[in-house]
Amino acid sequence: MKKDTKDKILAAATSLMTERGYSNVSVKDIALTAGVSEMTVFRHFETKMGILQAVLDRHSYIPYFEQLFAQDLSGNLVNDLQQIANAYLAFMEKNKAIFLITTQDRSILSGVMDLISDNQTKQLLKLLEGYFQAQIEQGKMKDIDTNGQATVFLTSLFGFFVSNALWDEHFLKKQKESFVHHLVATFVGGVCI
Repeated sequence: MKKDTKDKILAAATSLMTERGYSNVSVKDIALTAGVSEMTVFRHFETKMGILQAVLDRHSYIPYFEQLFAQDLSGNLVNDLQQIANAYLAFMEKNKAIFLITTQDRSILSGVMDLISDNQTKQLLKLLEGYFQAQIEQGKMKDIDTNGQATVFLTSLFGFFVSNALWDEHFLKKQKESFVHHLVATFVGGVCI
């Protein structure tokens, strides 16, 4: 029963905060939408920020990427980068609500933005850097600045996601496959030996 109640609270919070922003949603609103009392919400999460933190934790993509980098990549740079790019964009789309919540209230949620950056982006950046270093050591890539190139690659993907997340009718909306193909081709063309 507890897990179901917790799930209801988190689903209600995610929905309301996506629609209205963090600052325009109260714990009372979350409780009403979840069909529970405010006291029940506070028993599961001490504060409204605690609810948002739980939402963020639930939407982490790092466990998936840790497994991907450890076990599922083939060593073929083109295939691997396409797999990484497609997985990243899929996770970002799945977690679009989190992005929208934090961007709507970025002035009051700067600590949350830092948390997302530290817990997600920096960890993914390190995984990609390690992958590039292994490719260099195997003689498949030039001796590049792994941090700089990982940053370029992820920033390109993030830019594509943001363009689509913020504008419903963006010109890139139906060009994900083409974007990933050209990004990887351009990137590989610049770093391969």
